[in-house]
Amino acid sequence: MNAAIVKIPLPLAHTGSVNAWLVRGDPLTLVDTGLRDAAALSALEQGLRAQGVRIEDIELVLATHHHVDHFGLAATIKRRSGATIAVLGALADYAERYPEAVEEDRRFGHALMRHHGVPEQVIAGDEPFWDFLREGAESFRADVRLTDGDTIRAGDRTLRIVTRPGHSTTDTLFVDDHAALAFTGDHLLSSISSNTEIASPGRSADGRARSRLRYLESLRHTAEMPLRRLFTGHGAVVTGHRRLVQARLLEHGRRCERIRGILADGPAGAYEIAQGLWVPRTVTEQPLLVVWEVLGHLELLLDAGQVVEHMGADGSRFELTRGRPARRARRRPPARLQSRRHPEPARVHQG
Repeated sequence: MNAAIVKIPLPLAHTGSVNAWLVRGDPLTLVDTGLRDAAALSALEQGLRAQGVRIEDIELVLATHHHVDHFGLAATIKRRSGATIAVLGALADYAERYPEAVEEDRRFGHALMRHHGVPEQVIAGDEPFWDFLREGAESFRADVRLTDGDTIRAGDRTLRIVTRPGHSTTDTLFVDDHAALAFTGDHLLSSISSNTEIASPGRSADGRARSRLRYLESLRHTAEMPLRRLFTGHGAVVTGHRRLVQARLLEHGRRCERIRGILADGPAGAYEIAQGLWVPRTVTEQPLLVVWEVLGHLELLLDAGQVVEHMGADGSRFELTRGRPARRARRRPPARLQSRRHPEPARVHQG
């Protein structure tokens, strides 16, 4: 790894860690900040100290997207260092009214879960998730509002701004074309497939729940980029990103087949489908996240004409279209979903 770029892993409950990246040079830059809590702040201070710098020395903060583990400490760093914060315009809007945005997301998330069959007691039991979001970040006002195609100087590098919506509505790649590298957040991770948020109408790019379709399109565009290294939001640096994108596309195909297999038994709601995919504890402890995951793959099946949606007063149910028979789903549940697939709630699919 280039010594001018240093990974600082910061603790994150339930999922291990999130990566902050120190980019040496002028201006001294931090890409992503970790969660706003004492453990993450202490780890950041220690990691910087090991590199001979302090929080007070940071001159520029960049954030790859609006999930709390990626910008939670931005306001703290700015207060201590006076650093410039430069983020995508939509992220700036979200951060400026963060408490209100979380409450809007909570209301929308509850409506989404009810529509897709999540029991009221399960919805009520998900309140710690929203507490995590409320406490994990605070509002700030961005100094620089970035747009797709802009460039910014960071650590003696010129970084090009590339928007890649899908995992979140604000996913941003910071691309050093000269060095063939990029800071990519959670857009493409080495060991796990990223979930996709389904944003409320006010933050959705097209007013519909098409986040998974946008995400796969974004991945294909990234696969075409001549990059050698992706500095990710979690886990290891990605090399061979084209192969990894192909692996992720195949994983999506396999998940769609499992859902088709479940629907071969008859129409079902999204929460019912989730119960056929994961162990009960995962489904009850992560109801919004599993609904996002199922709806994302249903979106692909709807787009392919393999599934139809029936919407009624009691919610949505999904049914296979007539055509080739579905292969029966294997009922062995996969590994637990990554609970970091967080903040923004989902839009009820209308298709």
